[in-house]
Amino acid sequence: MLWWRPPYTLFLLIGITLMPVIGLFSRRVRSWWKGRLKHPPSPPSEVPVLWLHCASAGEFEQGRPVIEYILSKAKRRPYVIVTFFSPSGWQRYSQSYPLADWIGPAPIDLPWIVRRWLRAIHPTAVFFVKYDLWPNTLWAISKMKCPTYLLAAHVEPLQGIRWWWRKTLLRFIDHIFVQTPADQLRLSMAGFAKVTVAGDSRLTRVLQIAENWLPVSGIAEWIGGRFCIVAGSVWEADIRFLAQAYAQLRGYQICWILVPHEVSNRQVEAIQRLWPAKSMLYTRSSYEPTQDTLIIDTLGILAYLYFYCSVAWIGGGFGSGIHNILEAVVYKKPVFFGPKYDDFSEARELMELGIAESCRYPMSFSNAIRSLIKDRRRLSIIAEKIERYLNSRPDTPKIIWQKLEEASWTKTLF
Repeated sequence: MLWWRPPYTLFLLIGITLMPVIGLFSRRVRSWWKGRLKHPPSPPSEVPVLWLHCASAGEFEQGRPVIEYILSKAKRRPYVIVTFFSPSGWQRYSQSYPLADWIGPAPIDLPWIVRRWLRAIHPTAVFFVKYDLWPNTLWAISKMKCPTYLLAAHVEPLQGIRWWWRKTLLRFIDHIFVQTPADQLRLSMAGFAKVTVAGDSRLTRVLQIAENWLPVSGIAEWIGGRFCIVAGSVWEADIRFLAQAYAQLRGYQICWILVPHEVSNRQVEAIQRLWPAKSMLYTRSSYEPTQDTLIIDTLGILAYLYFYCSVAWIGGGFGSGIHNILEAVVYKKPVFFGPKYDDFSEARELMELGIAESCRYPMSFSNAIRSLIKDRRRLSIIAEKIERYLNSRPDTPKIIWQKLEEASWTKTLF
């Protein structure tokens, strides 16, 4: 018995008992709690089971190309389970991802619940994405001697108890696939030998989306020849920032498309309240060319909207961190974001290449936009840099697959 498991479990148990009460005041917590009341999946006996766990939708988009590559190689179709920590993940994909046999919440990380879950599914291999690791779950999987993998890992130079905790959890992982050589070096210095640099599978996914791009009705006609800024996955802090930039850019022929990270009436109303000009809603308006701001109040089209932009603003950089910048980059568009991007290696790479820019103040963003409007040839130069960048990226699913082929469990599938 590891000494830290009892206090961790007690602390978690106390938190869990408060969830029903907190859920009375929070829709998100209520969804989280109700989802965990579901029974575990029941795979057919004698069928290999692959379990992919993600924190939310963004991490799933990193994990799905790997699972899909494995399925493309399988001679025997495994039973695929996909779990999420966040309700937004399973709610989004439960009806829209046919390659998974069961999609839902991960089990609560209490020992007796995890044991019941593992007895029900008896996984052949388990894949975690990026960082959402749960101690009791990892410990129980290791006791089953089930192969466990971590995908798209990114390791910051941490110190103190946070780094000790991260290393403790990583000891349970059989093989770690990291995004960069720097990640591998940090883990090597910490004593981890089974580490492979595989790149970021999000690029595989966004390239698939770009290759299957679909036009969004009415957008091209509304933009016309104007300079277009698509602000994707924005929070209120992003909107406050962009509203100041909007005021500084008055007089230029610019149109703005604002896409909230969480599409809800509350978020849309907040954007309308904070924005300094009259705006239109995507689902409720005819496109008026005299208006310059469109708010997207529906899900599922952001990745297609980046095709139309001159530049993209990526939300989240004033909160916990930026969202997916590669969705815009695959259309060869320059990207901008706030100051919180440290956990995203691709952001630093793109900044070094002059493809991306972090903006702390609205004036720095508005000055960059003025410069691009005055010299649009720079957009073509940036597009060429992006083309070279994309061509230099590793084939992540293939690299991971080549390592997985060495494991004995894959012989049951291939």
